[in-house]
Amino acid sequence: MAGLDLEELSTKYEGYFTPIVRVMVGEDDVETDKKISVKVTDVMVQVTSDYKASIAEYTLRFSYNFNNGSFYTKELKKYICMGTAIKIYMGHGSSITEVFTGFIAGVHFLYEATDVEASGIRITALDIKGIMMANNSSKRLKANYYSDAVKEILDQAPYQTLKNNEGITSITITDTPDKPGGGAGGSAPSGGGAQGGGQADNRLEMVAESDYEFVIKAAKKFNYEFFTIGGNVVFRKAKANTQNLGEIKPHGSILGYDINYDITGVVGEVKVRTMDIGKASKIEVKKKNNNKFSLGSKAKPLIKDQAYVYIDSAIESQKDAENRAAYILEETSYRLGSIRMKFKGIPEFVPGRFIVLKDFGDAASNRFYITDVTHEYDGLFYTTTIEGKASTL
Repeated sequence: MAGLDLEELSTKYEGYFTPIVRVMVGEDDVETDKKISVKVTDVMVQVTSDYKASIAEYTLRFSYNFNNGSFYTKELKKYICMGTAIKIYMGHGSSITEVFTGFIAGVHFLYEATDVEASGIRITALDIKGIMMANNSSKRLKANYYSDAVKEILDQAPYQTLKNNEGITSITITDTPDKPGGGAGGSAPSGGGAQGGGQADNRLEMVAESDYEFVIKAAKKFNYEFFTIGGNVVFRKAKANTQNLGEIKPHGSILGYDINYDITGVVGEVKVRTMDIGKASKIEVKKKNNNKFSLGSKAKPLIKDQAYVYIDSAIESQKDAENRAAYILEETSYRLGSIRMKFKGIPEFVPGRFIVLKDFGDAASNRFYITDVTHEYDGLFYTTTIEGKASTL
């Protein structure tokens, strides 16, 4: 399949009549374990390219013994052990696709006397970001450049353990603009403090921040993204994958949608200002928003003279200012359009990709960048909801 096609997917998933979910804890599927008879239900998986962790939740039904008032924790020990890697697959009929990779982060034992069906063990799983948010450090790193710093952080023991346990399947880090030549061929200087010749120590520092906060700071500095898809960890230039995931036309697999445009917060220009202390001169970068804001001509005059002025003493160079201006302009521009569209369950939808809506009418037909995908299964029905944004008409 060249691109995501709803008609082809309807055939692949046999009309979406028989939803299926598989939760693999380590190497094992809890529903096929002959020692205990439980059912996975109330599944919710949310994967995102935004600055938050992806999360999955599901309930193990029939995990409570109503005869003696206890849970089958002994029999289910390996399926509820926190820190264990999990993979979730969803689909229909005989076709399933991986939608989440992470680790068990929380276990809830739920009992409800008035609703026995509500009793069970509720599992919460997170991707790598869940671990990265926990610590807090003030230290000097070995790296001189931000992409190398991200690599250094992800080489630490907790993340390598997660990788060894297949909670992470791959890590892809694109060199940041601060690395000479984009980092092609050649390594960062060793740093290591002012030595014989008085060379300055340019190693990066973490200052009372978590690994996650440091990586997100680097992402925002250079207009980068940091997210995971199916265990694949990605640190890259924002919206770098410009190839469309697919073309969406009106189809029976669409259960509903809300496409919205709002000029509130959209500006016609971004200005970034700072001082170059070494040269005692002002640095200023201006970037114009030349996008189309409306089908008519009334909106542009309201927006074009609106400016977002950003002043930050932490910006050290013209290049830094340009990167920050690009990030701010993109963020404000993508406030214009939003989409929330619900489908019969389609695991092929992933964040960090563009889709094109066609034949929905003017303005509604547009190109959107998917930021969030939510898969839900209640034991009977499986649905997928995508959320995205657009910067222009």
